[in-house]
Amino acid sequence: MVDRIAAGGMGEVFRAHDAVLAREVAIKVLHRPLASDQGFIDRFRREARAAAVLSHPNIVAVHDWGAVDGIYYMVMEFVRGQSVRDILNLEGLLAPAQAADVLLQTLSALDHAHRQGIVHRDVKPENLMVTREGVVKVADFGLARAYADAQITHAGMVTGTVQYLAPEQLQGEPADPRTDLYSLGIVAYELLTGQIPFSGETPMAIVYKHLRERVPAASARNPAVPKSLDGWIASMTEKDRELRPESAAEARRDLESEARMLPAAPPIATLVPEVSVIPPPASPERATTVTIPQTRSEKHRRPRRWIRRALGAVLAIIAIAAAAWGAWTYLVPHEVDVPRVVGLTLAEAQARLEEAGLTARVGKGAFDPETPADRVLSQRPAPGTVLDRGSQVLLVPSLGPPPVRVPNLVGKTVPEARAALGKVGLELGGQTGRYDEELEAGRIVAQSIPAKDRLAQGSAVDVVVSEGPAPVPVPKVVGETRENAEGLLAPWVVRVQTEYSDTVERGYVISQDPTAKTKVQPGQTVTIVVSLGPQQFELPSFVGMTRSAAIAEIRSLGLVPQVVEFPGAVGELTVASQVPIAGSTVRAGDRITIYVA
Repeated sequence: MVDRIAAGGMGEVFRAHDAVLAREVAIKVLHRPLASDQGFIDRFRREARAAAVLSHPNIVAVHDWGAVDGIYYMVMEFVRGQSVRDILNLEGLLAPAQAADVLLQTLSALDHAHRQGIVHRDVKPENLMVTREGVVKVADFGLARAYADAQITHAGMVTGTVQYLAPEQLQGEPADPRTDLYSLGIVAYELLTGQIPFSGETPMAIVYKHLRERVPAASARNPAVPKSLDGWIASMTEKDRELRPESAAEARRDLESEARMLPAAPPIATLVPEVSVIPPPASPERATTVTIPQTRSEKHRRPRRWIRRALGAVLAIIAIAAAAWGAWTYLVPHEVDVPRVVGLTLAEAQARLEEAGLTARVGKGAFDPETPADRVLSQRPAPGTVLDRGSQVLLVPSLGPPPVRVPNLVGKTVPEARAALGKVGLELGGQTGRYDEELEAGRIVAQSIPAKDRLAQGSAVDVVVSEGPAPVPVPKVVGETRENAEGLLAPWVVRVQTEYSDTVERGYVISQDPTAKTKVQPGQTVTIVVSLGPQQFELPSFVGMTRSAAIAEIRSLGLVPQVVEFPGAVGELTVASQVPIAGSTVRAGDRITIYVA
């Protein structure tokens, strides 16, 4: 052994020299309490063996593992560089291009491990190392799982750094590759903003936010972050793992396309000082700060006498305190009654249990029509149960009323859609308009939630309402006959007006409204004005025409017909004479008398 350079929840880490291969290595020595747990040792062996299979430039290599006199150890690659946590502590945050570099290399490591069936389960800045050359190396593959399984065995609790755990981990569900993606999404937010997205006074408060709240946009805290990275982080941190990218490879492809458009920044290697460190041990706590080993003269300097006396006094106080703590812990009973927290909000229930000396654990939620979402639906053990102080109480939160099937709204009017949604406990949301060639105006053409999908009661469904067919240009019909004009204007409703004209021949269109090329929605009205011809004109002859034909012709000329029948006339009557006579000049509205026999 050369130096002891780190310590954590699993053990201590030493820098050592491999005499066989003439190289520096890092040796992680497990704490004795863990080494005495046979179940943990079995898991440690399995995970170490699996981690040793991983061979990737972005993964801290595991060279060997074993035991000497009951002390278990793991020999790993010695990394000259710093953890991302150390870099954040110095820099505050990273430029978007620097963060993307760290994330892309980490995703490459995760993709390799996931393909070998290994899930990290504790991705966080402390477990990401950056060498002096700017190479990111992921540490502690497999160890996080062995340590977490050991803690679950002993206390029935989920362990890990709660700020980075995925919702499924917090609910006790099995981890899979998408679990690592969620944790890396939280890391991405911290790299870009210098802060974690969820914080609280207690771990339980943070757990609640992981389960219920969306990760805020990083650009809201750091305007230098482009909106495209906000979207990538949002996809990585979806509460439902099914909505996250399917794999680390897919997440890497998505990020690569965004990274090409990021402003240039100094390489990540420039942020790594000339200090050699190795990966910190997997631990629920944050990594310990790496310190430079003391010089030989400092190690062996004799303490002065007053220092020895002070040290003795401190040790005496510690011994007294330890004895008091042992008596309190093992001799004095510590039992409490479980309070009733059903109906309270999760935050209120957690506070009530903490006041009673108990620990709350949030289980998987359940739907209930009577209990609002995020309130405690049930608890185990039941109220009044006597437990040891510090014991866990499982809280089952309500997810609100059970979801209902969304009805099909397409083709319905807005009032009909509102009524159909109301029958199943849903509401009509926003309404937007859109032209549609098939459905008439006022009918629904699309809905935000597809029919038959399930949605929580009380939720709103947005709809798109038809505004009828899209407007099209009106053709020019001026100069056309009335019949031709009505044919050209078939998609619209044609309103015909007439007026006299000395220049436009009778029966032809004088003008139109709207004018040609104006876009008008089919089904709307287009008005045309048809010429009646000149207001003064020469009266034609009606003699010999049947009575009905003559009357129709007189009226078509804008004249008023008057009929006089000769006495004794029978059968089909025809015009025998007329007043005024043919050839006379008349005006529109004049009376024309025809004599029929």
